[in-house]
Amino acid sequence: MTKVMDDNHEMGTMARAPHRDFWNSLTYEEFTEGLMPHLKIPLPILVKSNSAASNLILSLRGEGPLFDPKTGKIGPMPLHGTRFTEEQIRELANWIDAGCPK
Repeated sequence: MTKVMDDNHEMGTMARAPHRDFWNSLTYEEFTEGLMPHLKIPLPILVKSNSAASNLILSLRGEGPLFDPKTGKIGPMPLHGTRFTEEQIRELANWIDAGCPK
């Protein structure tokens, strides 16, 4: 995540985001098996081997019950600045679909 954010020159915008760069403080296990720590409701970051059901991918694409702007929700992440390209999202999705290998 951090590399893609750096590539898109987005790390500087994280100070404005309520969640900051929460993934930088997580271990591999916490990131791949845990919940988003900044939220008060249990929300898994991802679902191993299922990128289509992973909140990380849904947030980047602006899809699903929390992120689809058509339903009045948050919209695609990041909210400000350069969004991830479909190629970058697909790379993350492929990693998730492969079971999140180290």
